[in-house]
Amino acid sequence: MDIKKKPQVKQVPWLKRSAFIACALAFVGWQFNSPSSDVKIVRSDIRVASVQQSDLPFTISGFGKLISKHKRLLTAPTIATIEEILVLPGTQVEADTVIMKLSNPDLLLQVNNAQMELVRHNASLRELIINQKSEYLAHQANLVKINSDLAAAKLKVEAQTSLAAKGIVSAIEFKRSKLTENQFEKQLKIEQKRLSHLEKAHQEKIAVQGQFAKQLEANLALKLSLQAGLVIRADIEGVLQSLPVTLGQSVAAGEQLALVASSKTMMAQLKIPQGEAQDIAIGHQAEINTRSALIRGVVNRIDPVITNGSVLIDIDITQALPANARPELKVEGKIEIGMLNDALYVKHPVGVKANSSQQVFTLDADKQTAIQRTMKFGRIIGNNIELLSGASKGEQFIVSDTSSWLQNHTMTITD
Repeated sequence: MDIKKKPQVKQVPWLKRSAFIACALAFVGWQFNSPSSDVKIVRSDIRVASVQQSDLPFTISGFGKLISKHKRLLTAPTIATIEEILVLPGTQVEADTVIMKLSNPDLLLQVNNAQMELVRHNASLRELIINQKSEYLAHQANLVKINSDLAAAKLKVEAQTSLAAKGIVSAIEFKRSKLTENQFEKQLKIEQKRLSHLEKAHQEKIAVQGQFAKQLEANLALKLSLQAGLVIRADIEGVLQSLPVTLGQSVAAGEQLALVASSKTMMAQLKIPQGEAQDIAIGHQAEINTRSALIRGVVNRIDPVITNGSVLIDIDITQALPANARPELKVEGKIEIGMLNDALYVKHPVGVKANSSQQVFTLDADKQTAIQRTMKFGRIIGNNIELLSGASKGEQFIVSDTSSWLQNHTMTITD
């Protein structure tokens, strides 16, 4: 009996099967990762902007605040205690507005002592003047007596002159009379000098005591000034910016009590990114937006210190401030750097950096297809960015966020 043999199945070699599987996987991977034009987006989900060409003002924008050009730091005149606080930060104040009151019992005692010392000295000075007048009058009376004695001596000499010649008065007696006259003359001269010296001495004593009185008056004035300084006033018209003390707190002499900023002389201070600040120069014109008005200004200072990647730019205000202007008011500002003549530009696409080459989607002529294209960008100017190459006037680009579609070369836009 013949046994039928089963036909043998021709098997693919293992190597060939492996190569076939690898090719199949590679094809699937290529199909999955390759750019596709089958991606569809809804027109309402994107923002589109057209390329424009014109003279474009080159401005740099920043945020900041109004600050006062003139501030008054109020400090404690002496050791004291905060007895009363009448005004809180943010309040509009006048020059004579009382912000707080301090107390110092020891200072009150010092004022009373200084007043009493001045009173005692003035009384002593008056007593000195009276005593000097009495002494001066006594010397004047003595001078009058000597003058009288001298006159009598002269009369006696005159009377004895003829008598001595006739021998009626002895020569010795006549000489004694002449001697007495000479003594009174010398005594008169000495007394006159003493009186003159006494007058000068009295004047000098009064001058010395007067200087001492002035010292006492100055000391009292200082104490009174310190006492008056316990009532803390704003001193300038403006806004109370800070009050770093509390009720009942003890403060040392010179310790800061309050800071008042003038509301009449203010400037804007803007924070500008470091990369953009290098184009700004002193004298550049600026426009400040206070939310209620647009006011003009000019750059007057560029801070040399870079803080958190930003540079502080001070803008002098050249127009009248609006009614809502106050220190620390948040503002926006634009600094005018120059003009880009006949520039190509488009609304700033999301994620695009200045002075870079990046991929963006441009709309085809039918506005139904978006094709990825490499663009070279220049400076960011406000809400626009300069186009250096890769585009022409009138073309339209997607300027909304397209980062999730960058793996696709083309996209279909549906309405």
